[in-house]
Amino acid sequence: MKLNRLIFLLTVLFVATASAETVKSPPPAAALNRPALQSARATKMAILAVTRVGNRILAAGERGIILYSDNNGRSWRQAKTPTSVTLTSMRFATKQLGWAVGHMGVVLHTNDGGQTWVKQLDGIEAARLSLEAAQKDGDERAIRDAERLVEDGADKPFFDVYLVNDHTLYIIGAYNLILRSDSGGQTWTAWQDHVPNPRGLHLYSMRAIGDALFIAGEQGLMLRSDDGGEHFEPLESPYRGSWFGLLAGRDGELLAYGLRGNVYLTKDDGKTWQQSLTGTGASISAGTELTDGRIVLVSQAGEILISNDQGADFKRLQKTGQPFAAVAQAPDGLVIGGLRGVHTVPLPAR
Repeated sequence: MKLNRLIFLLTVLFVATASAETVKSPPPAAALNRPALQSARATKMAILAVTRVGNRILAAGERGIILYSDNNGRSWRQAKTPTSVTLTSMRFATKQLGWAVGHMGVVLHTNDGGQTWVKQLDGIEAARLSLEAAQKDGDERAIRDAERLVEDGADKPFFDVYLVNDHTLYIIGAYNLILRSDSGGQTWTAWQDHVPNPRGLHLYSMRAIGDALFIAGEQGLMLRSDDGGEHFEPLESPYRGSWFGLLAGRDGELLAYGLRGNVYLTKDDGKTWQQSLTGTGASISAGTELTDGRIVLVSQAGEILISNDQGADFKRLQKTGQPFAAVAQAPDGLVIGGLRGVHTVPLPAR
C-alpha cells in the first residue's frame, strides 16, 4: 500500500496521475516532527495550496512551508510550522481559524490567521483510528486494510480538507482515507465506513452544493451525500479518468476537473453533466471562482483558463509551461502556486 516515488510526487505535488504502486524509499519519518526550516528561498519552493482570507494571502507546499502576505503578494513572511512534510491543501473557516493537510497524514491548525501552526493529527494516529473503527464494525476486509495502514506507518497523504463550519471538518486522502472531526480537530473519527469505495481509490476533493456533499477521486470516482456526510452514494461519472478537484459555484453549479483537460459541469446535483470546452489537453490541477462570478482554472502546462459563463466555456489567458498546482483570487489579480513557487499575476477586466 505504498506509492511509487515518482508517481507519488507527481500525484501529490501536481496531481498528475492516480496510480498506486510501490514506493522504493518513503520520506523519512523524522520530517513529520521536525519544524519547517526558515528559508529566504521559501517563495521559490513548490507551492501546492493558496488561499485568501480577508486581505491576507496564504500559500503552502513542500517541506512544511506556509507563507503569508498582507500586501497583495509583494512580500511574504514564513509562518512557524511544526513539520517538514509537504502540505497539499489549506482552508480557513474564519480569518483566524484554518487547517492545512499533507503528506504522512499530517493535519495542522492555526488560530491566529496562519502565522503559527500546531499539529492535530498524523498518519500514525489516523491509521490507529481506522483500525479501531474497522474492529468495532467487524468488517474483515476493512480490518485487513486498516492493519496494513498501521504496518505502513505515517506514509499516506491527505489531499484535501473540507470545512463544514469552524468545528466540523473532513480530511480525505489516499486509499479512501477519510476522517471527520466535530471538535475543531481536537478529536477525530475514522469515516471510511460511510463511503462506498471498495477498491480503496484515492479521494482528491470534497465540496458542497446546498445540502449535497460531493467527493471526487481517481478513476472517475464520484460520490454524493444528502444527509450531511452520514451516508455517501456513488454517482454515475461522466468521465472514467481521475478527478483532481471540485469547484462549487455561487449559483448552484458544480465543476469537476481532472486529467487531460477534462472539465464537466452539473447544475442539478450530479444528475446530468455537460462537458466544458477548455481547449487544452493538459491536466487541470486547481480552480477558483472570482468575486465577479468568473471561474479560473490552472493546468499542469502552466495555463490560466477563464470562463465568463459559469464554466461552460474557457479561454486561455496565458501559458508558461511551468506546472501550476494552486490558484486563488488576490485583491488585485491572481495568486498562483506551482513548481517554482508562488507569484501573483494581473487579472483582465471582465
